[in-house]
Amino acid sequence: MTANDEPAATTDRSTRFDVRGFARTARGNHRATLQLAEYAERPLPADSLRLVRYLGQLESATMQHLRNVLVTATHKDARVTAFLVTWAFEKFWLADALDAVLGANGVAGIEEESSDGRRHARNEAGERRGPIRRAISAIVVGTPIVAVHMTVGLVDEWITRAAYKRLVQTSGSTALASTIDMVLDVKRRHSLFFDDEARRRLSESAKAVRLTRTALHSAAWPLGAIDRSDDDRSFFEGFTFGGSEGHARAAAIGSAVATLPGIGDQVAATITARLSR
Repeated sequence: MTANDEPAATTDRSTRFDVRGFARTARGNHRATLQLAEYAERPLPADSLRLVRYLGQLESATMQHLRNVLVTATHKDARVTAFLVTWAFEKFWLADALDAVLGANGVAGIEEESSDGRRHARNEAGERRGPIRRAISAIVVGTPIVAVHMTVGLVDEWITRAAYKRLVQTSGSTALASTIDMVLDVKRRHSLFFDDEARRRLSESAKAVRLTRTALHSAAWPLGAIDRSDDDRSFFEGFTFGGSEGHARAAAIGSAVATLPGIGDQVAATITARLSR
């Protein structure tokens, strides 16, 4: 496992993330940069296409996640809300780019997904709550819920980054490698914000730590996976975190989780085990 496969380094907390600059320089339509003509002669392997489709579905699920987040106290934090709106905009266009890659390979778009055969794991039951139930429970939780959302967002970025890098490693496509480089460059700023906010908020509140530990234990990884089929989720886990190299990728994410203030080795071990089962 190389250093490039590991989660991004933590931010310098002496300098806050520039949310206004992020919003001002948000990146939209990427289709002109995708080198789609290459796929006519060198189409992607079936497994690569399946992972592209799955990742596109995850990126496009952002609005549903944002709906659930913004019925809580998170919506009262203007800085976080400004980031999340821009984050959702950028992820919409990442999904669009992946959809274009699928189309160039003659594969159905990311929006065509069967809801049959979903997992119903007991530990993920909380993830299936709708916005009304989340809003009611959030009244009791209060502002520490922001730390939960920031930390879950950070871990999700680490997991999807590992999947994108695995996709480059296995596809053998220069066109896809160029597209994934763009995707990871867009997502780099997302990771920086989540990292900055998660560490700061966890450091400031014992209640935030307790809530976040509980959320990390029960989260369905990556974000949006709760609405995907069991077959697709198992494929993602096996493709990204299967085998000795995949287990090393999962362990690297677990090690990064363990460095978060107050989270500790037990939660990190749970996440590692769930990724590499």
